[in-house]
Amino acid sequence: MSVELTPTVEWLPQCYSHDDGFHEHVSVYLVRAADGDVLVDSGSVYHREEIRASVDAATGDGGLDALVLSHSDYPHAGNVTPLGGASDDVELVASSGSPAQQGLPEARKISIGDEEQIQGRRFSFVDPPLADRSHTTWIYDHADGVLFTADGFGAYHPPDRCEATSADFEAGIPAEAVFEYHRDNLVWLRYVDPGKIRRALDDIFGTYDVQAIAPVHGPPIVGADVESYLEGFYDTAERIADEYEIDA
Repeated sequence: MSVELTPTVEWLPQCYSHDDGFHEHVSVYLVRAADGDVLVDSGSVYHREEIRASVDAATGDGGLDALVLSHSDYPHAGNVTPLGGASDDVELVASSGSPAQQGLPEARKISIGDEEQIQGRRFSFVDPPLADRSHTTWIYDHADGVLFTADGFGAYHPPDRCEATSADFEAGIPAEAVFEYHRDNLVWLRYVDPGKIRRALDDIFGTYDVQAIAPVHGPPIVGADVESYLEGFYDTAERIADEYEIDA
């Protein structure tokens, strides 16, 4: 199953089911570059067969030409070998201080701030204001203006919305779902000045022409919904900081 986000970027959604009945995405994205097919992240081991089937269907069983990892945690790098990332046939690109120490000795190392050509496509590797690991990067695709964000900008969703983008929600992605995801998964937000988060994000969105946000753990945010989602996220950051305010 794939969902077209932009003319050359497709979303391959997968989900975990939480005990409360809500789901959390653990998605990957396929970029149709000029010289080959590029997958951003490889997904979780729990969805291995589904992801391999989705990639095979999307590539006509031709497989990938490159695999780019935002970071090497299992929900993002759990299927590197099954998708060919350890072979000579698939270019493996990884964000890490030392890919070999993260179990990726075959990977080409990139660093935050780098701009790389991958399969004829220009990508920038961005310092993420929202991350759960120090070796994480966000990835910006210059051709279609897609910003791949792991692990920020997630949201939980009901089980009948597993393939819904922001455009499929009548009033946008629910604010409570955005709040609960960030409260649960980026717990350090309670200790950070929300104004600093906003300034960092404003700098990124002022630098790059973002036409779509592609999170691993939430519905993609497309078109005009990008601006409204950001405003809602700033409210979320304020709410988290207020709810967990620490007395001096």
